[in-house]
Amino acid sequence: MTENRYSRRVKKLALFIMVAALLGSLSLGAVVAQDATDILVWSLGYGGDYDDTLVERFNEANDDVQITFEDVLTGTFTENNQKVRIALENEAGPHVLGGVDVGANLQALVSTGQVRDLTEYYRASGLIDRIPPNLLAQVTVEGRIYAIPQNMESVGIFYNKDLFAEMELDVPSEWAEYIDVLEAVKDAGYYGYTMGLAGGWPSALMASMFMYSSAGSEYIDVLSGTQPWTDCDNCLDGLNAFYGMVENGYANPEPLGIDYDQSLDLFYQGINAMVLNGPWFIDASVSAAPDFEIGFFYLPAVNPNTDIKTLGGIGGSIIIAEYADVDAAFKVVDWLTSEAVAVQALREAFQLPAFSIEVPEDIDPLTYQIASETAANVDKIGFWPVTYLPPKVFGDMNQIVQGMIGGMLTPEEFMSEMQETHSTYLAEN
Repeated sequence: MTENRYSRRVKKLALFIMVAALLGSLSLGAVVAQDATDILVWSLGYGGDYDDTLVERFNEANDDVQITFEDVLTGTFTENNQKVRIALENEAGPHVLGGVDVGANLQALVSTGQVRDLTEYYRASGLIDRIPPNLLAQVTVEGRIYAIPQNMESVGIFYNKDLFAEMELDVPSEWAEYIDVLEAVKDAGYYGYTMGLAGGWPSALMASMFMYSSAGSEYIDVLSGTQPWTDCDNCLDGLNAFYGMVENGYANPEPLGIDYDQSLDLFYQGINAMVLNGPWFIDASVSAAPDFEIGFFYLPAVNPNTDIKTLGGIGGSIIIAEYADVDAAFKVVDWLTSEAVAVQALREAFQLPAFSIEVPEDIDPLTYQIASETAANVDKIGFWPVTYLPPKVFGDMNQIVQGMIGGMLTPEEFMSEMQETHSTYLAEN
């Protein structure tokens, strides 16, 4: 009797332990699910609703890491950069941040000491083999890699295909042919070149496109401060070509009286035949829904010997804060740089990835053309002037371009003004 009673007690105790363990494991599982690591993000770099879409998709696909998204970067370019720097310095900012401009801005963030060195992550993940060397150089500071290029941008000419067909115009491949097209468009009562510079944007970018088209990599030396502006004759030739858009009546009247968005309306309305723009224009044109088909070609080179085909560069890059949970942050970055997400962004947001992917052939034809041509010419892209110029000098350049377009400066005087403002800044800093 005693032995049987003892045996039953042992069995009851064992059953109790098993039930308790099972309940404990279920309880622990609930705690783990509730204790997912939060990664704070202020921007994923795509902007608008698409950032929200990506956050939602990531959180639905992951239980152990969740993105908390705060849309706090609502100020100007300068204000947002300052907010990020202060937040990083106080370890109170985002854990992962997309849309970061490379060049001087990235260097300023790295100087806070709170941007994680990603060099070893690049090697371990294989990302170092997926990004072209010239893009990789733009996220490297003093030999170490601190950011991941997320999207690529290249500038070209979007044109009214219906108007070209009506006028029997061919897409130009040489500068002289481009001028012939501009003359034909002008004679037909249209404007060939779209220009709206009120407020500054995109003055410096347009001027840079033409200077790259004439001077090539020599213009990079000028932007970097290693060659004087006034010593670059090829840059001056390109600037004269840009000024010729206004001087010869190819551009719409009063380019300083309308802003960028207003100038695009001239194109959508069929008043202007062509517009210099980047891949982000595809999304804008879809929303505008003009009643004609849009085509694309690169601006023919002012100087056929230039080694730069177009203006562009990294649209934005991703950084990770030093104080972030490493594993969780890398999980977010792994997801953002996956081919699946990159292809989705190409399809849905017209964002060209900066890392290699297989461009799907079943996407919008215009997007496919630009994505394919950008990938094929990635080593012939001259980077944005703001990549090399300090923000103060870049801001001055926008104003100086406006002065030239307004007739207050000649192209030669433009070069002298830029040399003075650039050299003064470098001497004082």
